[in-house]
Amino acid sequence: MSRRALLPLLLSLCACDTLPATAHRATDVPWWSTAPWATAAPAPAGLPRAAAAAATRDRLERLVAFDTRNPPGDELAAAQWLAEELGRLPGVETHVLPSAPDRANLVARLRAPHATQRPVLILGHMDVVGVDEARWHSPPLLATERDGYLYGRGVIDDKGMLAAAVTALEALAERREELSRDVILLATAGEEGGPEVGIVWVLENRRELLGDAEFALNEGGRVRLVAGRLHSVNVQTTEKLACNVVATAQGPSGHGSVPVPDNALAALARAAARVHEWRAPQRLNDVTRRFFAGLASRETDPALRANLEALVGSDQEAAALAGDALSRQPVFNAQLRTAAALTILEGGFRSNVIPSGGRAVFNVRALPDEDLDAIVAQMQAAGGEPAVTFALEDRPEPPPPSSSSDTALFAALEAAALAMVPGVLVTPFMSTGASDGAALRRAGIPTYGILPFPMELPDELRMHGDDERVPLPALGWGTEYLYRTLASVAGENGAR
Repeated sequence: MSRRALLPLLLSLCACDTLPATAHRATDVPWWSTAPWATAAPAPAGLPRAAAAAATRDRLERLVAFDTRNPPGDELAAAQWLAEELGRLPGVETHVLPSAPDRANLVARLRAPHATQRPVLILGHMDVVGVDEARWHSPPLLATERDGYLYGRGVIDDKGMLAAAVTALEALAERREELSRDVILLATAGEEGGPEVGIVWVLENRRELLGDAEFALNEGGRVRLVAGRLHSVNVQTTEKLACNVVATAQGPSGHGSVPVPDNALAALARAAARVHEWRAPQRLNDVTRRFFAGLASRETDPALRANLEALVGSDQEAAALAGDALSRQPVFNAQLRTAAALTILEGGFRSNVIPSGGRAVFNVRALPDEDLDAIVAQMQAAGGEPAVTFALEDRPEPPPPSSSSDTALFAALEAAALAMVPGVLVTPFMSTGASDGAALRRAGIPTYGILPFPMELPDELRMHGDDERVPLPALGWGTEYLYRTLASVAGENGAR
């Protein structure tokens, strides 16, 4: 990133009233370096820390202001703005790819003049989930600073990573003569659901723009803080399968003044409550076994460490007991088994009418090799109501293979983390949420997921929830982490 390019950017950052849809910004502290977990390592060559952090924040604020709530998505305007932003960089070519009315994807390719290796792909999605604005303490489409955080829909899912990736690409463009491979940035539409207008559309219609990418870096993993310290960097190498199981209840209708014993909604409520308490069998796969073993190696709490060690040990009875104890923590429970969350419960239309039916929707996140028909049968048995039928609403595609941790990109992710936080745990990770990574893995592109911003678990859980927020210092950390990773895997000498 040249000083000449940075000067107008920094001047614009000081003039807060020139930023569209941006709240008042405090400027009396260097927010990019105030966290206790801020890296003590020297800045990597080619990345001025303060300017890069400020650039990522500015871009994130601008991205939040685009209303890309899905449905309907409407990512076209954001894609066009990103094309303008990236099109100014030396060596970068951009393509806006309309995939439906007002919907589009963006591909930006930084050309390495003397490339000797296949490209690396980095991606993020432009669409976000909807909001209940009444439950937010600031406008969700107005990035707002409060108490050391930046609030706004999409700041962590996934516009924050997209903003950091653009800044990292900007810095890499200044070093393009040193790069050994092209770097391709893909901003997708429709990741949060709906018609296939995003990654699948790109793979089916414009695959050539992704070149012969050797591997890809996407969202999905975690940089986890525990008690204010950077605890682990969890790199997604596989993910659960997402589907819905619908419970449908049937019974006689009638007047509300004459209660009947076989009320459909009562049966539905009983069945839904039982399945809510039900747990699928506990199972580890190669990725989760490595993940829990890594946690065990670093755990300082004796009781928790004993359970983690027993979980991955050879004594099956002890492993089962340890899993029961660990499952009391929802994030561990979701890693240990296929899980079903009750998300919709509906029925009836008048207060004085007994309805003849109702439905409940369970959002199921299945282990990659799960037998879904067996899971539905278990839910049916757990529900225990003859009047209530459980059925799979949508059958997901077969799971792709996990991405190997024996690649140059995984090694670069690990090296970048260790350079910034010596000794930190870097481990493969199975994400419980779905991402664009699954489609890329199916297409034969090994894909690794990381949400590059250090966060405590309660902040992670605000994703898709009210008052989504990111710690301000995390923006600079995440930008540097992406830059170090890409500079290492795409550079002749890498970033140190």
